[in-house]
Amino acid sequence: MMSESWIAFPVGIVIATVVSSIGLGGGILWMPFFLIIMKLRPDVAVLTSLMIQTAGMGSGTIAFLRQKSVDIRLGLFLMSVAVPGIAVGAHIAKKITASYMEIILGFLVMTSAFLFVSSNEKYEDMGDTRADMKKARRYSYVIVLASVMSGMLSISMSEWLIPIMRSRLSLRMSNAIATCIFITFGTSILGTFTHLMMGGKADLSLVLFAVPGVIIGGQIGPRVTKQINERLLKEIFIFLLTLIGIHLIYNSY
Repeated sequence: MMSESWIAFPVGIVIATVVSSIGLGGGILWMPFFLIIMKLRPDVAVLTSLMIQTAGMGSGTIAFLRQKSVDIRLGLFLMSVAVPGIAVGAHIAKKITASYMEIILGFLVMTSAFLFVSSNEKYEDMGDTRADMKKARRYSYVIVLASVMSGMLSISMSEWLIPIMRSRLSLRMSNAIATCIFITFGTSILGTFTHLMMGGKADLSLVLFAVPGVIIGGQIGPRVTKQINERLLKEIFIFLLTLIGIHLIYNSY
């Protein structure tokens, strides 16, 4: 496996570039890569993905904290709500077979593509810098459901949280993205420790090659955003997710 692990470096650059351009977590692309290309067991793929995201999102979190763009109180609240769901998801990941994992992931990827198609969220920086916590508590059920998927599939919750932060909590887009990256970093740490405590194992050679790639890609992504139209970025991402989702569902049979 070590001889093939080098491919995680260029893949890490590409994945981190794509997701950092749009403000999402990388699990939705790492998992198909590990299951389809690298043929990892589902539980190994999840823990490997979480470790890589911890490194990638940690770098972004530090930058956003320095900019004071993160709504720390909102982020910590949502992370605390996510703890039980992550534990449940991690337990499911240990029990589920690869074919079922691919079916679930395929439909989830297709759902994410649909959410991008239906979302009209713009990237202009209008709104509040901090959320009303009374309003935030009303939507805590969303993160409970999403955290199960995060613990089971290492998928970021940003796809569901950014629209709520924008339309319901009236956060600025920059603050919504920064807070979601902070949450993804925290839930990746929680997920990693949960899987390790349950006896999970990661492919450390893939992690070692992928981490430098995601760090590089995380620097390229924001520059790409400035050069390419936001609508084009979304269309490329939607097209990519749709193809991956179809392939995952087809590959599971």
